[in-house]
Amino acid sequence: MNLFVLDTHTIYRRGLVACLDLLDEVESVSDAERVRDAWEHPQLFEADIVLVDPALPGGGDFVRGVREATGATVIVCSSDGGQEAVLSALSAGAVGYLRKDELTPETLASAVKAAAGGTGVVTPDLLEHLLAGHRAAEENAAATRPVAAKLTDREQQVLSLIAAGHPTREVAQELCYSERTVKNVLHDVVTKLNARSRSQAVAFAVREGLI
Repeated sequence: MNLFVLDTHTIYRRGLVACLDLLDEVESVSDAERVRDAWEHPQLFEADIVLVDPALPGGGDFVRGVREATGATVIVCSSDGGQEAVLSALSAGAVGYLRKDELTPETLASAVKAAAGGTGVVTPDLLEHLLAGHRAAEENAAATRPVAAKLTDREQQVLSLIAAGHPTREVAQELCYSERTVKNVLHDVVTKLNARSRSQAVAFAVREGLI
């Protein structure tokens, strides 16, 4: 697969490129330090996965724009682990969110492989932070907020496991379902929540207190 890295910090960007170049599945890794440079780089439009720091000028719009323009899968690598930043990236179409200060070659490799397989990637600490914060907010607002959608027990179980980072196969084993059943449930959830991806469905479900 072809990868593209957009990050303004030269040393960090080169470190990402070097780590990604070592992966057997990776055919090429290109990079840029500015959004404009990225759009002008021909390899951006050949990329299967794009890793980007949305904190750079224009980075937030780039996350949404590059997915729409190229169809590439987007993974965010950011120093900001706040709820708003994570949910904003996932809502913009990113399938994964990684904290720069906690990133290792192993977690980077796992994230890229998971994204290539269609699985969303949110580190456990970020996910726990999101769930805790949003569940607390939902409890405070439950009396006045109308419910936007309602998931069945099975949909809640499947989406909760996906949100925790389990791939489809493990979800199927955990719930004693076939992988086809799990995929069908996820498809129904994504449709019901009017999301564009599993990651967006997870972000919406967390935000709305559905899981």
